[in-house]
Amino acid sequence: MFKKNGFLLLLLFVNIITYIRNPLKCAGPGSARFNSAHGRHNIMRIFLIISMLIVSFPGNMKAVVNDSLPVYQDKAPALNRLIPGIAGITAASFLLDDPVNNFFKNNQKAFFKSAAGFTDIGGEKTIVVPALLLTYGSARFLFKNETLQSASLNAIQSVMVTAIATEGIKHMAGRARPFTGEGTYVFHPFPGSLDRFKSLPSGHASLAFALFTPYAETYSRWIYLVPASVAIGRVYQEKHWVSDVFAGGAIGLVSGMLFTYKENIQIIPNGLRIYF
Repeated sequence: MFKKNGFLLLLLFVNIITYIRNPLKCAGPGSARFNSAHGRHNIMRIFLIISMLIVSFPGNMKAVVNDSLPVYQDKAPALNRLIPGIAGITAASFLLDDPVNNFFKNNQKAFFKSAAGFTDIGGEKTIVVPALLLTYGSARFLFKNETLQSASLNAIQSVMVTAIATEGIKHMAGRARPFTGEGTYVFHPFPGSLDRFKSLPSGHASLAFALFTPYAETYSRWIYLVPASVAIGRVYQEKHWVSDVFAGGAIGLVSGMLFTYKENIQIIPNGLRIYF
């Protein structure tokens, strides 16, 4: 099963790494902190199991032409038209910053706020990056699955480029996060270590889309539900504006698309090489 269910394998590794990391934060059995963390772990596992079931429900996870999501195409998308469209939508999303932020701020629910916190794991670099490397290693050396290996390698390259671009823009923009209360268009370029001025773009959204796009394009576009939930959760928690997650998602999506469909663009140990 694991030889074909590539995305299932990735989520399994995310689950394992999350389990290994989080108990270290618990104070001890019987304490309120321990019980709270234990509850979060259970819900987190349920979230991951549901994600696995959604993705693997149609059957074996393999690259298919007739995806259950009707946006799947038999050929690569026209990136020369797709990228300008993504840029335009991202620019327009700035108009939604205040309305969406005010709506979420005035309609906070404990359950959804907790759920938003759990979706963060889909864009948490200390969890998904080790899981991605384990997935690649398993595909290459253990299961000998070339399709999963290729998708994982594309994801690794996409994550690397996206991380550099995201951090660079964050430092140059210095945008104030929503929870600071400074307003929608307050920028403090080059904020140093001040995380409250690193809102644009969303690192969680960019990483999630960079990582999951190669798998979504290889296996099923239902997988996009994972990075989409990460983006929504960041806005709900007032850690990012809508335009932040659109910008981050755009960076990750385009990067993932390029490495998935443009074989002449590669990152190799000796640097970036573009073959013509």
